[in-house]
Amino acid sequence: MKDMSARLPGIVPVLILRQILWGAAFYGSFILLTRFFLDKLNYSEAQTIMMLGAFGAIGPVCSAIGGFVADRYIGSFRAVYIGYSFYAIGLAMLSAGAALINAPLSILGIAVIGYSRGLSSTSPTVLFGNSYNETNQDRFQEGLTLNYSLNNLGSFGAKYVFPFILAFVAYQGSFMLSSLIMCGILVLFYVYRKPLRAAGNAMDHRPLSLLFWGIFGAGSLFSMGLIYWVFSNLDQGQYLLYAIGFAAIGYFIFRTAKAESSDQLRMIAILVMMVILICFYFYYGQMMTSMNIYAINLMGDEILGFIPVKPESGVAFNPLWCFILGGPVVGFYAWLEKKGFSFSIPTKFAFAFVFTAIGFSLLALSTQHMNEAGKISANWILMVHFFQAIAELIVGALGAGFLFQMAPKDLSAFTMGMRSIALSLSGLFAARLSTSIALPKDIEFTQSVVESAYYDYFLKLAIFAGIMVFVTIFLSRVINRLVEKSRNVDQGETLTPAITAS
Repeated sequence: MKDMSARLPGIVPVLILRQILWGAAFYGSFILLTRFFLDKLNYSEAQTIMMLGAFGAIGPVCSAIGGFVADRYIGSFRAVYIGYSFYAIGLAMLSAGAALINAPLSILGIAVIGYSRGLSSTSPTVLFGNSYNETNQDRFQEGLTLNYSLNNLGSFGAKYVFPFILAFVAYQGSFMLSSLIMCGILVLFYVYRKPLRAAGNAMDHRPLSLLFWGIFGAGSLFSMGLIYWVFSNLDQGQYLLYAIGFAAIGYFIFRTAKAESSDQLRMIAILVMMVILICFYFYYGQMMTSMNIYAINLMGDEILGFIPVKPESGVAFNPLWCFILGGPVVGFYAWLEKKGFSFSIPTKFAFAFVFTAIGFSLLALSTQHMNEAGKISANWILMVHFFQAIAELIVGALGAGFLFQMAPKDLSAFTMGMRSIALSLSGLFAARLSTSIALPKDIEFTQSVVESAYYDYFLKLAIFAGIMVFVTIFLSRVINRLVEKSRNVDQGETLTPAITAS
């Protein structure tokens, strides 16, 4: 019991429960949006891919701004609580838009959700990290990996179940269910508000004036209006997202240039890591774009010949494998360390690209195996997600932990936003590239159509992932040297006062 308390100290179990519930609410709605835009709002495949790509990107690209606001103005606990309140409102608006088959109201709902995600997404990691004291930081990575794995339990359950729920309560009922789950998280955070606030940053403990709240409210309304414009004008709006993302990176580079030598070296390491993350998350972005469209069009409706599955639930295989494999991956790390093999986090990312290359090679191969009904067995998609899930487990939790540990304290939430910037920029590029395989709604899926539309695309992605293995190995050596130099600088600064005193 004492050991478990050390591994999951303080408020961490509550934060893990929050992660499970958030995964259920957010991904339960997210999984339905593709069909909703295709079938109810009558969007084309290309328009739907771009809409889902923008929706997946808007929260992460704004998270750097949300992290900055949390660091400097409102605090991490407040950022989560306010953000989740808007989550509940946005999902309720999406439910109303679905009931009325009203595209502008539906888009406004996802705009509010996008704002909410941007404001709140970086702060839970800050709360999580601050829950571990300085003598227990070696357990922080284990806790993050466990948290990441359990997040996928909620995500898988929602992605698998919500398409079946859809048959009983329609889109409006499904979106409202997600809104109610978010309300449950708000109740949980209210009950545990004292320890959660204690795990926040300094701004969580400072009272804020009515004038500030007025300015914050006006800024929030402006942000939601701007996000609504992006979704309503995707051809032009996507460039605003790129501008915000690169502006955030530019601000980080500016702060890096002004930082002291030790922090500067670690911040340069973060920037190099961003290159790796952007390339990796490009493949993550394929899940809700090209891979999702491929599954909706062609995936069979049974796993292993007897387990029913909806085509839009193909992306549920990813969190399923992440949940199943989370513990074994942590155990494998521990086994390697006992055997004397200890790889740095950046080096582990090279292994992630190996698994990604295998996964997309299988995806390309699956196009050669249409059955008589014109479908691809769901088992192919299940296998692809197995390898991609291993890669994601390596990059997801470890990437977040690396950035948090490398970042200066006053930039912790903003730096976590940098990870989300990588997710959003690569997701936008993934969506844009995926439109190249968008097909007319009335097309007949013959073997030749499937091969010409999907085979070459997935094979090229597999080859690029193979190239990234070697690029990542090189960049990992750069990062390791930067981290080692920063440690040497820290040790020198520690020794200098002692030498002077003697």
